[in-house]
Amino acid sequence: MREWVPKGSKTPKQVYVPEFTPHMLRHTWATWHYCVYRDLLKLKADGDWSDTNIVADYTKLMPDAYREEIVRWWSYGPRVVKNQ
Repeated sequence: MREWVPKGSKTPKQVYVPEFTPHMLRHTWATWHYCVYRDLLKLKADGDWSDTNIVADYTKLMPDAYREEIVRWWSYGPRVVKNQ
């Protein structure tokens, strides 16, 4: 929870601020996608963006050393343990 007193108010306000947001995950996915494929047009299509300028805003350069780890993650996904 984030708490602050808005300007001109005496009452604190609280709001939940998640550690990770869907928006942040979209940035991560775009960065990983570009690291694996190195193809902006494929990323644009797979991410359903309207133009490559938006793709460039979402994508960051990532060292090639992470490529195989990303491919493994996408192939197997995270290990999920279900409560029995």
